[in-house]
Amino acid sequence: MRDCKVSVVLVNYNKEKYISQCIDSVINQSLKEIEIIIVDDGSSDHSSIIAQQYAKQYSHITYINQKNQGVSAARNIGIVQAKGEYITFLDADDYVYPNAYEQLYHFAVKHGADTIIGNFRCFNEYRTWHLGYMKKVLSKNLPLVRHISTHVELHLTPSASNKLFKTELLNKHGIRFDEALSIGEDLLFTQHALHVSNHTVVKDVDVLHYRVNSDEQTLSKRANLSFFKQLVHVQSKLTELYKSLNILSNLTFIEQRQYTFFYRSILNKVSGIPEEDWPKLLDIGNDFMSLISHNLYKVTDTHVNIKLLAHLIIQKDYELFVKFLSMYCKNYVTDKLVVDNGTVYSALIYDFPVYKQALLVNKVKAVHRTEVIKLNGTILTIGGYAFFNGLSTKGIKKELVFQSTNDCKTILLRNTLRTDISYLFSSNQINYDEAGFETVSIDLEKLLPPGRWKAFLRITVEGIVVDSPIEVVLAQLRNSAKPTLQGNLQVTPSYEKGQELTIALEKIKPIKKINFYFKRMKSNLRYDFSFLKARDFHTFSVICTYKLFHRLLKKRNVWLIGERKDTAQDNSYHLFSYIRNRDPKKNAYYVIDKRCSDYKHIESLGNTIQFNSFQHTLYLLICIKTINSYVETSNMYTEAYKKIVKYYPEWQQNEKVFIQHGVIGVSRVNHVLHKNRMNYSQFVVSSSFEKKHIVEEFGYDQEQVIETGLPRWDALQDTGTGKEILVMPTWRSWIKTEEQLFSSDYWQRYSSLLNNKEFHQILEKYNYTVTFFPHYQMQKLIKKFPDFHPRIRVMKQGEETVQNLLKRHSLLITDYSTVSFDFAYMEKPVIFYQFDYSEFYSQHYNEGPIDHKNDLFGERVKDEKEVIQLLQQPMSIISQDKLPKLDKYIQKPTDTTHSELLYQQLKRRK
Repeated sequence: MRDCKVSVVLVNYNKEKYISQCIDSVINQSLKEIEIIIVDDGSSDHSSIIAQQYAKQYSHITYINQKNQGVSAARNIGIVQAKGEYITFLDADDYVYPNAYEQLYHFAVKHGADTIIGNFRCFNEYRTWHLGYMKKVLSKNLPLVRHISTHVELHLTPSASNKLFKTELLNKHGIRFDEALSIGEDLLFTQHALHVSNHTVVKDVDVLHYRVNSDEQTLSKRANLSFFKQLVHVQSKLTELYKSLNILSNLTFIEQRQYTFFYRSILNKVSGIPEEDWPKLLDIGNDFMSLISHNLYKVTDTHVNIKLLAHLIIQKDYELFVKFLSMYCKNYVTDKLVVDNGTVYSALIYDFPVYKQALLVNKVKAVHRTEVIKLNGTILTIGGYAFFNGLSTKGIKKELVFQSTNDCKTILLRNTLRTDISYLFSSNQINYDEAGFETVSIDLEKLLPPGRWKAFLRITVEGIVVDSPIEVVLAQLRNSAKPTLQGNLQVTPSYEKGQELTIALEKIKPIKKINFYFKRMKSNLRYDFSFLKARDFHTFSVICTYKLFHRLLKKRNVWLIGERKDTAQDNSYHLFSYIRNRDPKKNAYYVIDKRCSDYKHIESLGNTIQFNSFQHTLYLLICIKTINSYVETSNMYTEAYKKIVKYYPEWQQNEKVFIQHGVIGVSRVNHVLHKNRMNYSQFVVSSSFEKKHIVEEFGYDQEQVIETGLPRWDALQDTGTGKEILVMPTWRSWIKTEEQLFSSDYWQRYSSLLNNKEFHQILEKYNYTVTFFPHYQMQKLIKKFPDFHPRIRVMKQGEETVQNLLKRHSLLITDYSTVSFDFAYMEKPVIFYQFDYSEFYSQHYNEGPIDHKNDLFGERVKDEKEVIQLLQQPMSIISQDKLPKLDKYIQKPTDTTHSELLYQQLKRRK
């Protein structure tokens, strides 16, 4: 065993912002016998200086500088210098999990592996995620030790950074990175190493955090012909490699991966390639296809768009090639399918009839999700949606099927309206509105004889029939359908392949009943003590306290109220304030982080609970109501609570009340708030119009929707002087970076308005002042806003409550924000500046039932000139004739308050 176990070759090129985090993550590894070889590829920023400082401070760090030659040349220098038993590679903008290399090294040595593969987690400013294809690589059903020749899933992981390679293996076989490649260098390297490897160990261990820089312009991210030429070059090199290893017969596996990647890349990047370059792209495609095995494009199971592209390129059909790419760039190409005499085709057959056979769909894909499943005794409750991808759900038939070895039981399911499915799965280009099925409760004892029954959904559309196994993906849902005992009948759900539902019914004797309860108790204790073992004392102590005292604690009838963990200014705050002043003996508590600035608004009311405290988690379990104006699961739950109810979903018995923070109808948000997803017990609305929408499209019953209006409206009182303008736009979800923001039409429009000389003249003429309140996502991206004009102030998050801003301003300019309802509630004018209506309601939100062109309660304008023209009028008359339209969306109480109406409704329930 060498003194150095792992050599980390860390390549840097202008990563000044990230390199310290990267190096520190390796220095702090639990495995100490590591050398770090930093190869700087001709950086022009301060990152090279930072790296040299680390090398001077730590003896196990070597710093090497080279002229800019690319990552492959840098890594090859590192391989030559490496003294470790194993080598791995790291880019300077990524960083490593603390015990990653120790775990990989341990498993590699234990199993005598030449190579070992781990997992990695991608991240950006907004989220973290694992890549979907790694699930296939890391499947628990596959052996720990494998070889790429017999386990084709190993072709799916080309990265060199989530692996350890035996140094002896690389040197013995002369495995190096190809310095002629700008992309695909990792793929060629890992293909070589994995094929000559004696053993490859695959272990589901997170190795590194892989940074996804959307603003970084590497070749792999740029849309140009060089990218595709490189893919041709990679394919040629792969063929040479397989030929040199005498394994050409195995080339098909990697060819299929590269074939799919090549054509997906065309679809992903074509909008950025000038149309005059499309003939050259066709030629490059021909060069690529010349390297692919004969007829692979005919037999590979790929999307019809890819199959059509391949046929157009093989036939050198330039005219239709351009037509298809033009249609694709304009979003005219969808997944829509058509049925012709019982045969399914892509709808593209109408535009490309000569390629009808290429557009044949051999197998339609059933898409379904079990959103609700519970087993209470012998009563199985199940709900969700199901449809065929590409086929309209008009006339769809759905059945629940239980199949045993020699018997079959079928239950017809009733369709329900799910406009959210059309939005989520096809951006409303294909009608999936009837995809939902009504939640049903079935007495399994009456329906099924004892035996083992596999559960299916049978979907029928236009004569196409598919039986698809019912899949229960989420662990919390599976735990809602645990084995039960009713009399002498044991009902045992199980999940084949991890999630496919099978139900066994068995009549058992008394001795087996005892064994049943003993097994359950043992399983529960094992789960409980797992937290003690993990030193998660918070979760463990809450579980113990709940089990001992929950009956006593629930008698307190606690209501738990909250918003976001750091806010107290919306409907939840106003309701809580009303309850504490009107009925102080009520056991109502407000959850908030007491370190936040908003705590001062609520401290004097008492009954506050520190967010994420022991009391918070316990009260989530024992309360009879949780009340929130935001999405409860993401804003009110502790991590401990999520862990507990994931395993013990039956403990979650409280009524969940959603009191909103706006009026629903401007946008459809049923993809977030549908009954099957959120399971609210009561849903607060402001009008019969809104209630109708929630009942029809959100899955709630009439009695579950409470028409009281919003508590915060009770505090609305116009304090403006008639001289104050509030500019308050909402966000655009497609903007992710500062660069994207400043280049966006969104920023250009608002910046232009605020810099407009005519606008400034109006402010001076009428003695107006303007408050520009950017969305908090905009504030995250812009550190310093421009100075637009002495009369225009940029308001930052937390400087003033939104409600106070609305009260003290006399005119609101917004685009789609629901704060417009609050503003108009005070009978003050609103200008809706909607310059990107189509884009907003195709990329950001799903258009709601409110008709923006005819039914808005303010002036709707589409360009800056119209805004200026309106502001030339006296502020008091702008949109006054449109304010009566607000009555359709808000019904004001006459002799009481919204808070009182809501409180009385909530007291009547439970």
